[in-house]
Amino acid sequence: MLRKVLGTVLLLGALVGCSGPASTSTCKVDADCGEGTGLCDVARGLCFAPSDAGDEPEVDPTLCEPRCASYQACTASRVCAPRYTALAVTPGNGSVLDGGVVPVTAELVLGASFNPSFPESLSFSVVRNDGGTVEALTPVARDAGVYTTQWTPPGEGVFLLTAAYPEAGGPSTTVQLTVDKTPPTFVVTVSPADAGVATDGGATYGDPSLANAWRRDQVVPVEIRTNEPNLDPTSLTVALRGTDGGIAPTVGVTSLTGACDAGFCGVAQLKLWEPALDDFRAALPIIVQGRDRAGNVGSTSATSVNVTRWKWVFDASSGGIFSIKSAPAIGAQGVVYVGTAAASTGKVFAIEAEGARKWESSVGAVTGGLVVGAPNGATELVYVGANGTSSGDLYALQGDDGGTRQRCPFGPGSFAGVLALGSTTAAQLETAVSVYNGSSAAVIAGIRPGSGSPCPQTESPSTGEQIPQITSGSPVVMQNDNIFFSGPGTMTFKVTSYTFGVGSPRSNWPVDVAHAPRSLALVGTDVVGAAASTDFFAGGLFKVPQVGATSVTRLFPASTPWSSRVFSFAVGSGENVFFGAEPTASAEFNRLNLSTLAVQTSASGAAIRATPITGRNGTVYTITTTGIVRAWDADGPSPRWTLSPALGTVDASPTIDCPRDATGAFVEGNHGVLYVPAGGKLYAFVVDSRGLDPNAPWPKFQHDARNTGNPATPITSCP
Repeated sequence: MLRKVLGTVLLLGALVGCSGPASTSTCKVDADCGEGTGLCDVARGLCFAPSDAGDEPEVDPTLCEPRCASYQACTASRVCAPRYTALAVTPGNGSVLDGGVVPVTAELVLGASFNPSFPESLSFSVVRNDGGTVEALTPVARDAGVYTTQWTPPGEGVFLLTAAYPEAGGPSTTVQLTVDKTPPTFVVTVSPADAGVATDGGATYGDPSLANAWRRDQVVPVEIRTNEPNLDPTSLTVALRGTDGGIAPTVGVTSLTGACDAGFCGVAQLKLWEPALDDFRAALPIIVQGRDRAGNVGSTSATSVNVTRWKWVFDASSGGIFSIKSAPAIGAQGVVYVGTAAASTGKVFAIEAEGARKWESSVGAVTGGLVVGAPNGATELVYVGANGTSSGDLYALQGDDGGTRQRCPFGPGSFAGVLALGSTTAAQLETAVSVYNGSSAAVIAGIRPGSGSPCPQTESPSTGEQIPQITSGSPVVMQNDNIFFSGPGTMTFKVTSYTFGVGSPRSNWPVDVAHAPRSLALVGTDVVGAAASTDFFAGGLFKVPQVGATSVTRLFPASTPWSSRVFSFAVGSGENVFFGAEPTASAEFNRLNLSTLAVQTSASGAAIRATPITGRNGTVYTITTTGIVRAWDADGPSPRWTLSPALGTVDASPTIDCPRDATGAFVEGNHGVLYVPAGGKLYAFVVDSRGLDPNAPWPKFQHDARNTGNPATPITSCP
């Protein structure tokens, strides 16, 4: 039946432009009329020559003999031409339907020069393509030449829908329709995690507490397979659900060109830093959604991907009993420089962003810290204060290979304070400075490679106040030629300031702060500091004008003077100071506003003595003395996530960097890397801050990623 109907449709189109009979002979097919000479009107068995009869006006039907059928028109050439140029049916051939009530429309398209003469109705019928009972569709409504009815499919399958002129031989159109009521289903496969491969003498990878975990800074390929025969591939989307229940931006699916064991195979690339992750590690559900051509929507969230913030850990102990007692510093290409100490021995390591050891240099015990110079072309200098068995040296190491550019020995004694870096007025050259505890007196020691005086030092005059010796880890900061550091005496604890090259303190310095100063920052026109006693719970935050003063201004605690230990602090945006406090045997984490002195407090468990970090996205990072790493919402402060278990003893502050690839180049994403020293190891964790808060006046230990301790150094701004 279908072949017959289709033949009628083809004949209808072919006869639109026929004129009078080409001969009196009868015909059954076009070939009977001679090749290329005419077309056969099968209904009347006559051959007609091609012409523009379909464009001729319609005349009195009695002028055509034999009489034209009702679906034909008698033309001026006395030819019966098809009255309708088409019978268009909707839904069209090949449509896929969802099984609901289907509106069916058929339109008789009238020839341009013919009079409208539409039948009262058309015949609509449906039958399965593999046979069965023919179903007539009624009722049928008409509007001019447009006829409408409805069909409710009895089930899924392939059906043939026919719309036909009510008179035999009239125009008829049959379309094939597929009814699909079943939503597509999907099989989701996550590739094995690519955590990294341990490097020779370098980092190890893989979260020890979550197997097969992808890192927060990676893009994970997720394969989607389905046997849905009517799939609309353009509708496929994949996304991750975050720990807050929100859905990350969806991504499309690219069809795989290789072998596929299903009807469709594709892959989606998911950026793991996009969904919310209010935890250190978690299994994030993968949301897959797609529809078939019938509009049935299928989805699944049965598969998850393990995501961790753990990036790598570098063991800097090198087989000995070494610990990291100074904060790491970061170079222009993302290389992390860190020093170790054990008695009078130690090393400086250069570690690339992906954890590979670039070089190591044996210099002596590094307890006071190191600072990275400004990049000069393809190289940068790493300044280190290191102590041997009986003396201390300042080194300027080459960042590319760890070779010694300059070494400045300062005789018997040791470096205890951290280093600061800046350009002095006299030399106009980059100079690293610290306080060196000599055997008889302290000096302000410097290193300035490339100058006529590469190892400058400032000594005390023979009479007057001497440069005070300092304790291990004491802060040293500088601005222009002025150097500020703590100098505890026997019974008093002071902060003092010297102009580099001048052996006596600046006017109105030193200032007694009552308890041992533990850290300093230059904020605006003030020196802000933290103080803590070691034998009882006393200390707090204070400030002194940089020009000096006869007394200090206490900032915290507000009520009971000097009643809480504070070892370090960071100053974030909006003049908010973040610090750990120890008012008693318990510990807390605080936010203090420098303008209003309003304080907000949260319990921290173990004590926070390392300097916090204020990162982008309003997140503050802390590490306790026992190695508990925590991210805080700066507005609380309230915890966002906590690393468990603790890493171990912490003797140095963390730092943070931008996201980078293996070459050190910046990469996309709203994430960064937190570097945490604990014991003799350096840990790298993926965090949700793209580096430091660029609007913070003092966001971390020694101000910036290079550890210059100088407010003139720009805060590294990750692009």
